[in-house]
Amino acid sequence: MCARKTYYIFVKATDDRQFCAIRQDQPIPQMIDGVQWMYVSCIDTSRDKPFGFDVDAAHEAMRHRGVYFYRRELMFRRTNFLLEAA
Repeated sequence: MCARKTYYIFVKATDDRQFCAIRQDQPIPQMIDGVQWMYVSCIDTSRDKPFGFDVDAAHEAMRHRGVYFYRRELMFRRTNFLLEAA
């Protein structure tokens, strides 16, 4: 088990809001080919909190599937001419 819970983060080439995380101590699945999924960064969940990343869901996904998928989406609405996060 990876003590620091470090994950490699990949982004889907056709959807820049779709991400995939793989714990550093696990093998990289064949679907991560550098074409459809591209490496973005490495995060340490003890200090990094990427938007949309759920540490508990990532841990559970790694136990069952060996990969964690998540989305980063920002929703904005117009109220009195100011943009606010929804």
